Amino acid sequence: MSEIPAHQPNFANPKIMLVASRALAASRPSLIAFLVAQAAVLSGGIADAISFCNVLFVGNFCASLVVGFWFGFGNILNDFKALKPMVMAGLILNGCLATLLSGLIFTGLQYTTVTNAVLLGRLGPVLFALVGAMLLGKKIRNLEWLGFSLIVVGVITIALKTSNFQVNQGDLYILLSTVVFAATSLVNRLMIAKTATLPVVVFSRNFISSILFFFIAIRLFGPDHFGDAFSGQLWILMAIYSLIVIVFAQFLWYASVNNLDSRTIGRLTVLSPIFGVTYAFLLNGERPSSIQVVTLAIVIVGVLIASLGGQSKKPKTTMDMVMEEPKNAASAP
Repeated sequence: MSEIPAHQPNFANPKIMLVASRALAASRPSLIAFLVAQAAVLSGGIADAISFCNVLFVGNFCASLVVGFWFGFGNILNDFKALKPMVMAGLILNGCLATLLSGLIFTGLQYTTVTNAVLLGRLGPVLFALVGAMLLGKKIRNLEWLGFSLIVVGVITIALKTSNFQVNQGDLYILLSTVVFAATSLVNRLMIAKTATLPVVVFSRNFISSILFFFIAIRLFGPDHFGDAFSGQLWILMAIYSLIVIVFAQFLWYASVNNLDSRTIGRLTVLSPIFGVTYAFLLNGERPSSIQVVTLAIVIVGVLIASLGGQSKKPKTTMDMVMEEPKNAASAP
């Protein structure tokens, strides 16, 4: 993936920028759940003011507009035209998978807790690493196996224990989303990485997703449903969600990871589930249970062990691949 030095902030500490990006990105599940729960109050009494169609349409469309104005729509279009057909197909597929990914997560949040969603979502990078290792011939080191195993154990525990050893509907949607995340990451790695420029990847993913969500919303609710997302005081949170939580978080992430090694990224991204669980408590009133706290600790230890196990001066391993993957995706896990 080519770098874009003209828009690369050089005035901030990349570690601080990375932590800030994780803090913003981790707020998305909690903020979405909060919007859904409080939509009627914030919108002035409109029932079902928020659906996955309009909130994700607004968020992705605003993100694509900001990227377009920042880097120039003409430049993005010219870069897209210069790509090979296979790369163009990868970008389209990437946008379609991003739509499915967001839809699964949003739907899952209606049936499970945000805390569960945060913890279960850590399975996605593990699936990507394992499948990517088979397809790309990357070596999985012993410490990586240990770290991945701990994460999987934590995910299985939280999925079964919190629902009396039966996977509920919401948790199932979140687990399916981790499979889609792995597929999206592989598409980025195999068809897009090192070919398409960063503005093209981010713009196309968000723009394609917004188009798909637009037609889904028209089909299910009619065109008037989009106006409900900006009713009453709801537009304030919608603006925060789309412009800051999505766009600003992405820019901070890309600006920081280009200046940090994968070990540092691995250590700092451990904060993501911590932020997520904290937001779930503050915004959604979810006090983590003892099993959720234990699972969080297991997942954090697993991520740390896996990130340390992937460090070497030898050819890149699966953890290097996981840490670098979000550079090529429109949103990090």
